[in-house]
Amino acid sequence: MTLLARLFVLVLLAVLPAVGIQAYGVFQFRAEREEEVAAQAERLLHLVEGEQARIVDGARLVVTSIAESAALRASDFGRCREHLSRLVRLAPEYRSLAVVARDGTVLCSGAADAPARLSTSLPHIRRALEDGHFVIGEWTPGVMDKVQGVEPTPTPGTLPFAIPFRNEAGEIAGVVTLGLDLPWLSANFAARPLPENASLLVTDRNGNILVKLPNGIAQRGERVPPAYLELVGDERGGVATMPGLDGVTRVLAYSSARRGVRDLFISVGLDHTTAIGNIDRSTRHGLLMTLAGLLVAIAAAWIGGTLFIRRPVAVLIRAAQTWGEGDSTARAALPDRTSEIGQLGSAFDAMAGTLEARERALRSSEEHLRAVLDALPAFIGVLAPTGEVLQVNRAAIEAAGLPADQILGRPFHETSWWSFDSAGREHLRAAVGRAAHGERSRFDAAIRLAGDRQIIVDVALTPMLDAAGRVTHLIVSATDITERKSTEEALRVTNERFRTALRNSGVAVFNQDRDLRYTWMHNPALGYTAERVVGKTDHEVFEDHADADSVTAIKRRVLMTGEGVRDEVRIRQDGCDHFYDLTVDPLRGPDGSIVGVTCAAVDVTGRKQAEADLRRAREAAETAAAGKSKFLAVASHDLRQPVQSLYLFAAALGDRLQGHPGLPLLDNMRQSLDTLKGLLDGLLDMSRLESGKIAVTKTDVRMGQVLGRLVAEYAPRAAQKGLVLRAVPTRAWVRTDPAHLERILRNLIENALRYTRKGRILIGCRRSKGGLRVEVWDSGIGIPADRLDEIFEEFTQLNTNGDRGLGLGLAIVKRLSTLLGHRVGVRSKEGRGSVFSVELPRVAAEKTRAAAVELRQVANDCVNKGMVLVIDDEAIILLGLKAMLEGWGYSVLTARSGDQALERLRADGRRPQVVLADYQLQQGRTGPEALAAVQGLVGTDVPGIILTGDTAPERLDEAHRKGFRILHKPVFPNDLRKLMASAGAA
Repeated sequence: MTLLARLFVLVLLAVLPAVGIQAYGVFQFRAEREEEVAAQAERLLHLVEGEQARIVDGARLVVTSIAESAALRASDFGRCREHLSRLVRLAPEYRSLAVVARDGTVLCSGAADAPARLSTSLPHIRRALEDGHFVIGEWTPGVMDKVQGVEPTPTPGTLPFAIPFRNEAGEIAGVVTLGLDLPWLSANFAARPLPENASLLVTDRNGNILVKLPNGIAQRGERVPPAYLELVGDERGGVATMPGLDGVTRVLAYSSARRGVRDLFISVGLDHTTAIGNIDRSTRHGLLMTLAGLLVAIAAAWIGGTLFIRRPVAVLIRAAQTWGEGDSTARAALPDRTSEIGQLGSAFDAMAGTLEARERALRSSEEHLRAVLDALPAFIGVLAPTGEVLQVNRAAIEAAGLPADQILGRPFHETSWWSFDSAGREHLRAAVGRAAHGERSRFDAAIRLAGDRQIIVDVALTPMLDAAGRVTHLIVSATDITERKSTEEALRVTNERFRTALRNSGVAVFNQDRDLRYTWMHNPALGYTAERVVGKTDHEVFEDHADADSVTAIKRRVLMTGEGVRDEVRIRQDGCDHFYDLTVDPLRGPDGSIVGVTCAAVDVTGRKQAEADLRRAREAAETAAAGKSKFLAVASHDLRQPVQSLYLFAAALGDRLQGHPGLPLLDNMRQSLDTLKGLLDGLLDMSRLESGKIAVTKTDVRMGQVLGRLVAEYAPRAAQKGLVLRAVPTRAWVRTDPAHLERILRNLIENALRYTRKGRILIGCRRSKGGLRVEVWDSGIGIPADRLDEIFEEFTQLNTNGDRGLGLGLAIVKRLSTLLGHRVGVRSKEGRGSVFSVELPRVAAEKTRAAAVELRQVANDCVNKGMVLVIDDEAIILLGLKAMLEGWGYSVLTARSGDQALERLRADGRRPQVVLADYQLQQGRTGPEALAAVQGLVGTDVPGIILTGDTAPERLDEAHRKGFRILHKPVFPNDLRKLMASAGAA
């Protein structure tokens, strides 16, 4: 078979698969187009579903708003009727808008001529009542339009919706119904752009046609064919190819009534013939083109084989025959040099010039080698085995300062171009002799170059051997190492200096191999020497094997992980503990592998001793602080008791001195008691803050109640000074400890009252980013700018002739705010006033929180209010409370213990209205225990109030846990009177 025939067969084998692939591609393109049409139909379906869902959601919103309206819940059907009429006027597409009771009675309607009753058996009404949620009904015929003098005409049908509404008891009382006008629905979809020849069909759950496009509204009660009913009840939805309602075969994307928009069937169809017809034509055209291409390929193969294969091969054969006859100038000279045959001809033509090319390459290589040698900074020479100089590079010639002809051809050791001394020349002659016998030599020598410059060179002689192992020539090189020698000397000096620094630093530095045997040590510690430890392990060096185990474990971890470690270790030596800050790093070899560890140990025994002394001092300070806290707990009670007695007697005396000339003196005494109480509270609070024993219990706090309580308490005092105190109402909630927050605000208000002579004091809240800022404004004397930071320090006061305290109020504010995590700020203008602020975290308002209970005011002149039981182990307190309570009109029964209280209650026979008890009673008993015993006798509905001077948070938690009220001593009479009133005392 000729080469041309073989080429023809190869072309056929190559073209036939391409023809098959082309045919497959045409059919695959048809299948992909069908998938695109189906995907387009599904996209249109999703758009229509979204529009229908929007319409259904609008109807759901309308009926839901009516079902939840205040008029319907209040059974105000007149307002309901007006509301529905407005909705019908605003949205004419909504028909049959009505509210129907369970028995079918139409309670209110948007139409004036609406029937009085509707049948509850209507599918959408029945389903809404049974299912209890929003439902979409079925196609419903329209109502009859009535025009005077004309027979009533039926209007188009509607799509009904219904949702149940509930009465105040939460029971379903009826439904709200709405009918969507089907012409409006059809017009709404017709306004949406659909592709040409596309169809749209919307039916209810039973297949009744609601909308069909492009043919408009369905006829009265028209249903889809049976084939469509199967799609309506389909569980999943999807795509199908089937005849449309107009008989045209379409690709239908549909959503059944059980998915998508519930209870509605939606389908979108595209004309199958229009979408796929072009593809059929393209398929036929593609097959014809494929066949034509096959024929063209066969013809091209025949013509191309003749031009590009048969003729060039003939030329190449003739040239080869001519070359075989001895004509070396013969060339194929084929014009095409890119094809394989052309490359073969080019290779043939290159054979004639092979020898010339090799000669040119050899000359070029020699010139390149010369250029390389001349470019090197080292001195290079080529010697004969006998030592004569054959060649030198430019660097050697320039260093010698001689012309090349005075160097070449002479024995190397006799030349003067390198100024060796006599010993150096002899060393050089011996090295040349060894190199001639195949032995390499290398040594350092000092030479003097031209210009009387002396350098140190690294001289190397290397013999070059042929294939038989004979020395053909010698290569001598000399590299300037003067700088390296200088660097080595500098490194030696630096190393000596480093060793000296290590000896004086007290740091022990050492290396160990992978077996953790010491290989080197500098500046040994613990009395060791390098000679004593090198070659040994830690177990062989340390006295205590436990110390050796701990140190060895650290070093082995570094060997395993390759990561450095720093740790503190204890070494026991000569009966004493020594502590070291040990740093261990991996020691790596030239190949990067870990060959051991390198360590540095710093003696920190002195620091550890100082830390131990500091720890003992801290423990002693904590013990002292605990004693101080215990003292404060006792002092808080014992110091407040006499102050409490003075308050009670002052209150009792005030009730008896009404209109007496000595009453102003009593008022002065009360003011002094207030000042004494403030000083005592400040000192005790500051002490408790310093001890760190104050607990924090954060909860959600309503700021309106806090500010209202503070204004009610301080407004009378402000009025006595001629000031106006008020708070801006707020409904904000914050997260904080309510007791500590109230203490902060009390101190700020006290501070404002103290330094404000005229004007007003305003308390308000401002929202900030993520928080709430409570501000206290005053029109007082102001604060100098250079003292704004100073005023929060202990015992700091401004120069004023007004009321003075200890200067602890703002210090307590600062301490408590820091404890709670709240930021305190101040800004002021001297002579105009100040603004103090506290930043609090804001929380969402809680509607479920009960409103604060307003305390009832009790008149001073009431009598016969019932009996009050007072329990206190201090006789003076009992007398004071008894006098004050009797002045208020109460009958008072006193007792000094819980047992005595029970005896007197049994003997008296009366039931107390309220029980007051001190927290600390005799023999370690407590007020809560006594109150529990009394309630066990007279009933748990009798309120109990605990009076205590202990301000610890635990007391407040205990009282609240057991359901008792609590007041901290010294107790203000007004505070006690309000608390008794809120507890239920008459």
